[in-house]
Amino acid sequence: MKSSKWMISVAFALFALLASAVAQTGAILISIPFNFTVGEQILPAGDYRVSIDGALLRVMPIDRGGGVFALTMRNGGGPNENLNPRLVFYNYGTHRVLSQAWIYQTGYELLASAADLEYARADKHKQTVVLALR
Repeated sequence: MKSSKWMISVAFALFALLASAVAQTGAILISIPFNFTVGEQILPAGDYRVSIDGALLRVMPIDRGGGVFALTMRNGGGPNENLNPRLVFYNYGTHRVLSQAWIYQTGYELLASAADLEYARADKHKQTVVLALR
């Protein structure tokens, strides 16, 4: 009896987490004027549709096939935040890494790849912000 109550509690908590993750969806169209990295993949400059579905960020080229998926953590959003839809890149020399996506008033931090960590150890970063088209 005790274990079945525990299992029901865990199932309910998991359902609540999944329901909130599904509710956190949205997409922006954005024109990125430089090559950039998402995870381990380098993408060319161009127009992209960037969407979030729970903790999964999708970066899809508008004019060609393919795309990239990356895991994220919710970063924030609140009354004192800049809530404009945008992407934030870390610049290491000429190498740019997508680090944050702000979609529909919520920020998402991308989990760093091993390559990103190597760039961070070797060089200080600067930020570039690209605002969404709509």
